[in-house]
Amino acid sequence: MNTVLKEQELVADIFSKILYKINFSNKKGNNSLLSIDLLKEKIRKELLSITASKLERLYITLLNQKPSASFTLIQKKGNIILLLLLKDICEEFLNKQYGYHSNISFIELKKSIYTENLLQDIEILFNVPFYVLSDQKAPKFRLIYYPIYNKASNSFIEALIDNLILEICNCVVYFLTLNFSSVYVFRQSLYRSKFLSIRNFERFKNNLSWQARVKKYIKRPFNLYSNKYEVYILSANGISCRTIYANRPNEIKDLSKLPLLTIASVEIKDFVSSRFDETLYTIVKGARFTLTSVVGQGIGLIWRGIIDGLKK
Repeated sequence: MNTVLKEQELVADIFSKILYKINFSNKKGNNSLLSIDLLKEKIRKELLSITASKLERLYITLLNQKPSASFTLIQKKGNIILLLLLKDICEEFLNKQYGYHSNISFIELKKSIYTENLLQDIEILFNVPFYVLSDQKAPKFRLIYYPIYNKASNSFIEALIDNLILEICNCVVYFLTLNFSSVYVFRQSLYRSKFLSIRNFERFKNNLSWQARVKKYIKRPFNLYSNKYEVYILSANGISCRTIYANRPNEIKDLSKLPLLTIASVEIKDFVSSRFDETLYTIVKGARFTLTSVVGQGIGLIWRGIIDGLKK
């Protein structure tokens, strides 16, 4: 019982800090496009608050179960749990904005490329933050972050949950953008003034789609291969992006087609680059030998001939 209370206190402490940051964070400190950039400041904060509150309730509900049962549930049904959470947030957000219940299609939500990216990283994005709320030295955490991080500090857990909340919000806004933006009143009530222009909005939406595909086929496999993971962090000074160490060899094995081609191209580039460096080193070394030995000796002979000529 004491363990459960301790876990709940940790959850309450972390999410209270996150809600505080949401209320005072009003700008972005990175160059990446975020779906939530579309939203008016007040609307964006409402979505972030809804997401944080629902995620907190979900984690507390899971922590109230037996550890073995909750871990098994997360491991086997994590995808469904996360999709249901996304659906719930979408519907709650729309209900709060328009005052009536909207039924979001589970299948259509799952088809979104942002949702696909979210589910690909579900282990590190959604499961691990839950594990460390229960055990800050959870084996799954250490498998990914050891030896750089031996345990999950409170600030580290907070950063992971920051990232999860922001990724969920980006996923929600992207889905709603694709499915509701044809209704002008939707754009008028939710979007910043610069995106009321159809041209600006379409350009931003296309850039979002392009960025999501680059992440799926290029950036994610490259980061997996390089043992890197990018997290978005909330702070009173804005939203920033940080790169941290993450070891995920099993996810590399699951890659196919284009993502694998990305890794192959990186390997070829590394191979060619190192061979080029070796070749260049050999050429420079040979040129140096030629200049110091052959040319040097030739100059020495000429100089000696000149000296001998002067003596005569």
